Amino acid sequence: MREKVLVLDFDGVIVKLNVEWPKVYSKVSELAGYNVTDLITFWKNTFGTELYDKANKVIEEYEILALSRSIVYPDVHEALKIFNGTIYLASMQSQKVLESFLEKNGLKAYFKEVLGRERFGVKRRQLEYILERERGKNIYFIDDLQRNIDSCEDLNIKCVLIRRWKGESLLQKVREILEA
Repeated sequence: MREKVLVLDFDGVIVKLNVEWPKVYSKVSELAGYNVTDLITFWKNTFGTELYDKANKVIEEYEILALSRSIVYPDVHEALKIFNGTIYLASMQSQKVLESFLEKNGLKAYFKEVLGRERFGVKRRQLEYILERERGKNIYFIDDLQRNIDSCEDLNIKCVLIRRWKGESLLQKVREILEA
């Protein structure tokens, strides 16, 4: 049986990150000089530019503020503990925020690598990077956004949507992966 690799999104899968998004959009729009209504598209279109770097710093400040108001979903520790393969975190939050949160909540040791937005700009590049590193293994990606799931359907990855707002459990999703 091939080794299994688990790739998790952060906000909406591991934690509900309580960022003040209206303020973030306002600040990023001000920086950009146009109305930014979708950060995923913004990151994709500005990756590698000075505007990207400036927006990243602004948003990172709001993400850091949100960390104090955010808690790990109750099933995360158990889900990570029972998974018997390699685990990655692939998120569009900043690397600093991800590392800080994982360290503070005793989760960092579970992850082989943590991938933030600064290096990749979009979720798909993160998944392609993992695919390259984990060649020949069964890779499972869990995210709470349908558009991220849609973006990986043509990759050799099993994409799993989790809807926390509907009561879905990461622990249950991991159990289903282990049983597959």
